[in-house]
Amino acid sequence: MMKRWIVMLASLAFLVAVQPAEEAEAQVMFGPQVVLWDFDELGIGARVDFGLADAFGIEDGFFQTLFGSANVSYLLLDGDGTPLDINLNANVSFDTDANVRPYAGAGINHLRFSFGGFTVSNSGLNLLGGLFFDLGSVPAFGELKYSTSGAGFLTLSGGVLFGGGS
Repeated sequence: MMKRWIVMLASLAFLVAVQPAEEAEAQVMFGPQVVLWDFDELGIGARVDFGLADAFGIEDGFFQTLFGSANVSYLLLDGDGTPLDINLNANVSFDTDANVRPYAGAGINHLRFSFGGFTVSNSGLNLLGGLFFDLGSVPAFGELKYSTSGAGFLTLSGGVLFGGGS
């Protein structure tokens, strides 16, 4: 299963890397995030957003704002285990006249928990919605996501993004 994740992430990195530098610079954003997992546990992580519409040659229509997001979060549980939440999503943002831009998406989730030499993994699907907004000159986001991994869970995350335009 881990090989599949590595291949998918490498493929996405290749898609971003093969674009001309000017486009890639304007389309890749990254930053830290804070996660409230199942409204009970806190987590920290990193997120990367990258444009997909140009990579697939989509110039107009509903999917002209298609972008991908990948994130990894470490959950700060009270026990000795090491929980990781890994996500890869495809999203579409909706243009509005306001400074707030909503988006919706779907993707895949992999939850991995290691404890005392044992590892438990679950994979599932994501359904999510969020908002982009500005904190001064820094773009920020807030996102609510439902994942079907294991028994299913909700996460609420937020953070800031650095790099090109969102």
